[in-house]
Amino acid sequence: MMNFQQIAAIVMLITALQATAADIAREIHSPSSGSDAFAELGIVLGAERMPLIGFNGQDLESSDSTVSHLGIGLIGRLEYERFFAEFIENSFSNATVGAIAWSGENSEVEVVFSSYFGRISRNSYAGLETIDNRKGDFNAGLRGSYYFGNGIAQFELAHDIIGSHNGVTGSFQIGHQAQVRNWNLHTLFGIRYFSADVIDHLFGVSEAESTADFPAYVADHGFMPTIQVGAALPLSERWVFRALAEYSRLPNSVTDSPLAQGDTMYSVQSGVYYVFGGR
Repeated sequence: MMNFQQIAAIVMLITALQATAADIAREIHSPSSGSDAFAELGIVLGAERMPLIGFNGQDLESSDSTVSHLGIGLIGRLEYERFFAEFIENSFSNATVGAIAWSGENSEVEVVFSSYFGRISRNSYAGLETIDNRKGDFNAGLRGSYYFGNGIAQFELAHDIIGSHNGVTGSFQIGHQAQVRNWNLHTLFGIRYFSADVIDHLFGVSEAESTADFPAYVADHGFMPTIQVGAALPLSERWVFRALAEYSRLPNSVTDSPLAQGDTMYSVQSGVYYVFGGR
């Protein structure tokens, strides 16, 4: 008999097959222009809180603190025939390559390849010397998008194919865009699913790794809801100002781990971007 996570994965796969285009995080604030090459490069100032030990580069005592950063932002997509590569700084995967498998009037299905989690090293933290490094993953899957008016619904299901955790990650997201004077506003609501293999790989603690402060822990599957709001204002033909805020609630199976120090993540950022290519 199938367990809950297998049923959830199958339901998400069937849904994805009914409809999967560019990552929703790009589509909702930079709608496709028909160009086969598009990019925005900018200077971004932001702050984020990610209370997950080993994810934010802080020491153990301050790993749940809000971290500020100033850096380079990149948003873009390159297409050649039915193949594509995309880079979205505020997306879950950041970089994805793939191919368009099917497209209709208001929907599209893509085969996608992406890494969701990079290599994680915690044994450099004092007190976590026994915790093994976690290998980064590489996933293959399907992504389906359906367009309606000023909105987009997107489904994604992917499986790790290099044996890092052999887990399943899926998502369902709905975004809406609105024009108010010269401002382009967007909202994005979503929920992401992680199988037990994914969460246990990242946040589980084996008996061999456990200590008095970090006891053994075996993780279950989990769902993570997310909301994102953003705004863009053209400053000229080639320059645009962008602002973004995102909030996520971590699954209980993550927050119950001794390697987590909170149950919410958030980030805010703003930047000025130069636009390359057609729009």
